[in-house]
Amino acid sequence: MFQPPASASSASSSSSAGGGGGGGGGGGFRTPTDASSSTRSDALKAQGNVQFGKQDFQAALVSYSQALQLSPRSAALYSNRSATYLQLGQLEQALSDADRAVHYDPKWSKAFRRRGNVLEVLDRLDEAIDAYWEGKNNETDPAVKADLSRMIAAVERRIEERSERRRLGNESIMSVNDAPAKLIAREIDRRLSKGEPRGSWPSIGSASRRLWLADLQYTDALRQLSQFQKHDLPAAANAPPGAFGISGPLQTLADLTSVAMEDFKVVYFGEGDLEKLQLCYMLEQQQRNAIGDNLNPVQTIAEYQNRLDKGASWDVIRPALQLSIRAAFMNGIIKDGFLEPRLPNGSTPAVDDFRRAVELTEESRRVFANVPGHIRGRTLEKTFLRGLKIRLGEALIKLFNNTDPPTLPIIEEIKSTGDWLVSSCDSCPLPEIDPPTSDTADRYWDLYVPHWGYPRAMGHIFRGMAYLQLGLHWNRVQLDSRTGKKGPSTGNMRDLRIAAEEYTAGAAWLPADDVDGTNALWMAVFCMVRRGAYYLGDLQLLRTLALHEQNLWAPFFGADYIPATHVGKIAGGEALRLSEGADPETICSPLVEWADGVDVDQDVLGEVLMPYVGRALQTPEKDGGGMVMLGKVLRAVWEERRRIGEPGVAELWEGLPARVRQNWETVLQTYEKERLESRQPGVAESLNRISLAERVV
Repeated sequence: MFQPPASASSASSSSSAGGGGGGGGGGGFRTPTDASSSTRSDALKAQGNVQFGKQDFQAALVSYSQALQLSPRSAALYSNRSATYLQLGQLEQALSDADRAVHYDPKWSKAFRRRGNVLEVLDRLDEAIDAYWEGKNNETDPAVKADLSRMIAAVERRIEERSERRRLGNESIMSVNDAPAKLIAREIDRRLSKGEPRGSWPSIGSASRRLWLADLQYTDALRQLSQFQKHDLPAAANAPPGAFGISGPLQTLADLTSVAMEDFKVVYFGEGDLEKLQLCYMLEQQQRNAIGDNLNPVQTIAEYQNRLDKGASWDVIRPALQLSIRAAFMNGIIKDGFLEPRLPNGSTPAVDDFRRAVELTEESRRVFANVPGHIRGRTLEKTFLRGLKIRLGEALIKLFNNTDPPTLPIIEEIKSTGDWLVSSCDSCPLPEIDPPTSDTADRYWDLYVPHWGYPRAMGHIFRGMAYLQLGLHWNRVQLDSRTGKKGPSTGNMRDLRIAAEEYTAGAAWLPADDVDGTNALWMAVFCMVRRGAYYLGDLQLLRTLALHEQNLWAPFFGADYIPATHVGKIAGGEALRLSEGADPETICSPLVEWADGVDVDQDVLGEVLMPYVGRALQTPEKDGGGMVMLGKVLRAVWEERRRIGEPGVAELWEGLPARVRQNWETVLQTYEKERLESRQPGVAESLNRISLAERVV
């Protein structure tokens, strides 16, 4: 967690800016300059201290950097700039400046304390303790030595508590050091240090850039959260026993939820953050007078309308309404992250809270439809509702995967959520700002990716998951031979076709370095192999693309983020093994399952698999038949993204191995120009040798 400064003037605060405090020195060694340069440097330093105290960290960074140009050996200035970088979340730069402060004044305790601050935030706790000890050994002021002793003891407690959590097997706090966005930030720093131009990586439209930008916002929101404090009330207040005051920035909850709405992967909480969040809730409620969860969504919005009817202004209603929605959403995030158990009705607290946030927003948009958007506020915009729907869909999938036996209503709600997201993006596919120019392209695509491309992709993925489960659990097909022998079962042809195409569309709408897109590709492969009636070259294309994408995100998520046991990886690998050496236009048969205790007493290929393929080819595509061609789906989406001008999309196809592209082009020609039955009439002749009976299992 990023610690804020107690105040810019606090000499003993470990995070405050300024050269004072912590014993003698602090000025370091100054290169010989004329008096005017020295005076100008001191003025810039003082200006930076004021800006830091006002939490204008970007301005403070500029002031300290300008001062360092005049006094390049000043330990105090490097210490101050290190504190500023720390507040901006630029941890590598913060550590570098702290090291320079130590180098230029190795006897100044505050330089070591600053270095300890940064190492502690980096979660390098043993090194932080060493830095604090160095500072203490160089200090003569008893008060400052005692302060450093408290810091050492606090870090030692953190180490002990973490060891105990790990021993008990319930480590739940993710180290900021391990967060993918932090690793991306370090890679940016590494590239800059090697002379790469700023902004050349991560590229516009990439998942790395989206995560990095979101994490910058989240880091700032966590910094605001850390400022919440409880205060004893003065005796003159005549407060009841146990009462206390709360201070903190009121925009904190809005900032936290805005980032969490864009991507849950940037969300983490450190030690003490949940207690701070509770203080944030209490202060917001005190200031906003929001309606709690004692009323259902319809009743809640009706009460806000009643307040308006009685004369309340939108300036009063808007923050209260936003708090009702965002508090429900944040409650869902906390409960989802801490894996609370299911309720007796089969739901989970996280799903209930996300659903409440969605329903509050939808009801507000309905009741206040005629209120201009700038008056209603951003919380009621469609882009925010898309984010809420995505988090609800993800929570529903988690609920489905942990429900035994799984239930159809959950699948229907997942599908409904996906349908809404896709329809929403189709009806308003581009940012409602002017088309990008050379000067505005960054902002345009930084808005497009999280608010339009990502929601559209997740909508397709939710639909893919729903149709896959429908095909596997509720509409499976029993295959019986003409001899009456009991055959195997497989997934429903229609549902699996739709699932494969929806997963592929979802992957195609995401950047190539998005881990969610790679997972969707593997799921599409599983659906393709499970259904059958697909070209080997088409499977090779998706499998190659999935492996290529993994190389892009693995440095930040770890290569095993999508495990080797993933059903898509296993199915795709097995299908290629069985068809080794075959032509790319080879048509592959489906995966089938034999029930326990049933002897495999059929000619599986002749009596089951080939007839099934023939039946698939004879069934109209509108009914789920025909040949699955996922490469066509993939390339159609890429072409649409290229048409609207999204950067980097044109290179997606060319980035694949030439052999895979050539094989797929051969498959496409076969698909477009020929019917399989005209080349292999034996397949069509075998149609009467199998019957397909849909049944619920």
